[in-house]
Amino acid sequence: MSSSHDTEASIAISTKSLLIGGISFLALMTALFFLVQSFGIENLQKTIQSAGIFAPLVFIGIKALTFTIAPLSAGPIQFASGVLFGVLEGTVYSVLGELIGGCLNFWIARIYGRRIVVRLVGENAMNKIDGFYERHLDNWQSLVFCRLFLFSVYDFISYAVGFTPINFRTYVIISFFGGLIPTFIFVKFGSLVAQQQDILLLVYGVAGVVFFAIVILRKPIDRLLAKRNISTRSQD
Repeated sequence: MSSSHDTEASIAISTKSLLIGGISFLALMTALFFLVQSFGIENLQKTIQSAGIFAPLVFIGIKALTFTIAPLSAGPIQFASGVLFGVLEGTVYSVLGELIGGCLNFWIARIYGRRIVVRLVGENAMNKIDGFYERHLDNWQSLVFCRLFLFSVYDFISYAVGFTPINFRTYVIISFFGGLIPTFIFVKFGSLVAQQQDILLLVYGVAGVVFFAIVILRKPIDRLLAKRNISTRSQD
């Protein structure tokens, strides 16, 4: 009986997290759109450029910080980078921030081990890190796959790599060059959404459909998985 209540509680928490994350994402996109419409993207970029090297350094530093401290989200500032700096510059600055933060994650895990990593990311995130370490990080090829297709959780993966035999130079090369394409797509999309109302409205529509699909299908899927787990344990 308690396991059933635990499952329902986890579903509720996950749904709440999805709702908060989705609303925050849409609010950011809307704010960027109206900011660009009010001041113009060229004027915004000129204002940022007037700060000189200070603006990119601050952006890279914040991006690195969001990569190392798990509760912070890197998505919003990465989406804004194309608006603030231009798509190409925003891509490079985002990747550099991720690389610096990822290198910190790598060495924290490798030098200090699980005890310190758990303090930084929490128990739930540590479970994700263990999952990546055990299932997805056998060699440099698997790291390339993670960098290209699991970039949204690459901060956790960077901690996980620190627990593997993958050497630091390999991690740096794959993290930088492998991150350019997905980051460019992400930054370019953010720039387009901020400038074109039709794309913003499309994002609203897609987000709504995805969220309601998850809400409707989440409980049946979790129940099915729970039944499979019980069946597997009984066979063992």
